[in-house]
Amino acid sequence: MNLPPWIVTPARSALVGLVVVGLTACGSGEPRTEAEKLARGRELVQQMSARLAAAKAATATTTEKRDAVRASGKKEQLSISGTYTMQRPNRFYVKMDGDRKLEAWYNGKVLTIASHPEKVFAQAPMPDTIDSTLDALAERYDLPLPMGDLLYSSAEKALLSPTTKGGYAGTETVAGTECTHLAFQDTGVEWELWIPLQGEPLPKRFKVVRTKRTGQPVIDLAFASWDVAPQTTDATFTPKVPADYEGIAMLQKAAAVKKTQAEPAASAPPARQ
Repeated sequence: MNLPPWIVTPARSALVGLVVVGLTACGSGEPRTEAEKLARGRELVQQMSARLAAAKAATATTTEKRDAVRASGKKEQLSISGTYTMQRPNRFYVKMDGDRKLEAWYNGKVLTIASHPEKVFAQAPMPDTIDSTLDALAERYDLPLPMGDLLYSSAEKALLSPTTKGGYAGTETVAGTECTHLAFQDTGVEWELWIPLQGEPLPKRFKVVRTKRTGQPVIDLAFASWDVAPQTTDATFTPKVPADYEGIAMLQKAAAVKKTQAEPAASAPPARQ
């Protein structure tokens, strides 16, 4: 059947339009299945990890809500502002203010922590990389950094495992920035990331729930700014402990002491390094 040109042309245009819309929807639509959500989530974490790994140095300023669980099981929420500066492969500096006032310097050999309200400081020898030092802080001293997972040379490997579930959870606005919301679950932990839809894939928010710890404490970090090319010098990572601060021991976990009985627990040094 032959149709007049004035009928055929609109019909063809409509058909082409439907095909284009259909292809666009298939290519950019939200993931629907659990497998698609996990794949999209892993892809975005990988992009974030690659960007952080490419930075030889980085500084992040944060505001933080953190649960402190007392021996009684009662939870108290702390409000903290923080600045984190790292220089790969073996330097970082942390400054916290608000409900927890402390500074920490790691120079590739020694970690120094100063608690300002108590006017005390502690030092301990550390491995020669950020990755190994973060492991030691968490496993030996039970002092995981709130955003430590993002400081590893591969944040992707630190965050994701073969047993990780979850992934893409939609889009949300964080401090005026449209973000992809990711939500994951793994053994003993639930965590969420909010990564901007446009621009650098650097997180705007990072929330962690330790599901197997007493009280299931929450750490919720909001990132006010990122600088992936900060000006740093050796002085940035050199301890600046006031002369009247008292040196104390940096205690290891009992399990760590038992595992490494040949290594004595770090004690307060006679001099600042």
